[in-house]
Amino acid sequence: MFQRGMIFFSGCSHFFYGIIALYHPYFIAEYTRYGFGDYRLAIGAIQSVLGIALLLGFFNKKLKLFAALGLTLMMVGALVTRISIGDSFWQSTPAIFYLIINLAIFSTSIKSKK
Repeated sequence: MFQRGMIFFSGCSHFFYGIIALYHPYFIAEYTRYGFGDYRLAIGAIQSVLGIALLLGFFNKKLKLFAALGLTLMMVGALVTRISIGDSFWQSTPAIFYLIINLAIFSTSIKSKK
């Protein structure tokens, strides 16, 4: 039950964040600050697709595993980016939080596949 909640929360969060990153002026400015302004559309689209894939993972374990791994890797990249541009710990907490959630989903999904 707890894992299902994490999947729902993470999937919805990543889907909506990816959509918002495409259009909201704040996130457009943030991607420029990160040095990824030219890649914002691709990153936002990938994040949204992986969020949907994670939600569809309720019905397909392989899809859940793939989406959780993809989102985990994205959050590793987000955390590395935050550190490399000198963001504070508090500014980096969303990346850390979602990294932990997606890694937990991935690791429990591997265990349940065996």
